[in-house]
Amino acid sequence: MKALLKETIALYSPKVEEALERFLRKELAQARELSRFHEEYYANLKEYLLRGGKRLRPIALVMAYRGVGGSDEQASIDASICVELLHNSSLIHDDIIDRDELRRGGPTFHAKYRDWHRAVKASGDSEHFGLSLGILGGDILFNLGFKALAYARFDEKLLVKALKLYVEAYQQLIDGVLLDTYLPLSEQVEEKEYLEMVRLKTAALFEKAILIGATLGGATDSQLKALSSYAVLSAQGFQIQDDIIGLFGEEEEIGKPVGSDIREGKMTLLVIKALELADETNRNRLRKLLGKADLTREEVEEARNIVESTGALSYARQLAQDLVKLAKEKLREAEPSLTKHSMAFFEELADFFIERTF
Repeated sequence: MKALLKETIALYSPKVEEALERFLRKELAQARELSRFHEEYYANLKEYLLRGGKRLRPIALVMAYRGVGGSDEQASIDASICVELLHNSSLIHDDIIDRDELRRGGPTFHAKYRDWHRAVKASGDSEHFGLSLGILGGDILFNLGFKALAYARFDEKLLVKALKLYVEAYQQLIDGVLLDTYLPLSEQVEEKEYLEMVRLKTAALFEKAILIGATLGGATDSQLKALSSYAVLSAQGFQIQDDIIGLFGEEEEIGKPVGSDIREGKMTLLVIKALELADETNRNRLRKLLGKADLTREEVEEARNIVESTGALSYARQLAQDLVKLAKEKLREAEPSLTKHSMAFFEELADFFIERTF
């Protein structure tokens, strides 16, 4: 991670954390008035949210706001937590869809309530109870994100525009998850379908975070267009690198088993290109490995070898680099230009997206 990016994250991450904690404290106080169960439920939501993370989306919102000339930094920080709440809303629901048990070193939200139900020996189905409270938790965080933005200290006309971007982000995210869920059922998936899925599932929230910040800062149409293009392209590069790390990274560094995407049958760019470029024997073998829940380490290594030997890995790395290069070019098309600090931040962030190993 380059110096300016690292310094900016170190500066704003605690400020975002403080704003998030302050907002959640108020919500917890209101929940306390409803019932003891509500209080504990909101306390668990707060704990889930504050487990960690670099808070890159809210920081990107603040840097976009500042980059177009916004001057009320604290107001932008208070507004920025909306995208962190929305992001965590989607994570709770994603963990249910993916049947994940761990998130940021702790139990996933639905798993926590499933285990609580079992521990107190409550009547009924513990699994269903956990899923139900997980769905509700994700719904609550979406609403809290909307609330955080709606009550931010900005002109009402700007807030209406920002709130439209907020709901668009969630709609696109859901459409992306739908596509991601459907693609493994297809006989053949093309690169353009993968990139469209990533545009919706991964890029939409990053893009809208930046556009919300820029909108609140009074951005020009040219600035909004440049920032939108930058965000989508760089996020696509991010996801390709994420796919690479997921198959070729180190478990200790990424915090989850290597090869999870293969086990889940995900149609990543690596898989799509490997199936396209492999000979019949390797193509058939890779298809058999996809979606194999009990995939062994040896089989993960076999999948790696197929992906690497076909040239799919090299292709994916090059595409990620090309996308980030184009993203930075689009950023420079903004008129007037972004502030020097914000421009450097976004350029270094895009580079980090494809250079990271975790």
